[in-house]
Amino acid sequence: MYARVATFGGSAEQTEEALAVFRAQVMPWLREASGFRGFVALLDREHERSLGITFWADEEAAANADGLEALRDDVAHIAGTELRQVDLYEVVTVDSLARLE
Repeated sequence: MYARVATFGGSAEQTEEALAVFRAQVMPWLREASGFRGFVALLDREHERSLGITFWADEEAAANADGLEALRDDVAHIAGTELRQVDLYEVVTVDSLARLE
């Protein structure tokens, strides 16, 4: 499994707005994307930064998520957050993931 980790800058309010748009517009697309395995968002309110992590079945699926970059950039622009960096990692260990709401 592979993870794409996008680092954003912006206030908690901007990040929450971005997540609302993300859930409404991007998650349906992701659920249909080949090899998509999940998503996690992390927020550091104090330092006004957040991480969006998408999980993919393999490196090819992670690299070939056509359209994801444009969608991600649109969401960041709408919410006024700044995309700072995107990295690709191989997931080497998973203990358990719980669905949080």
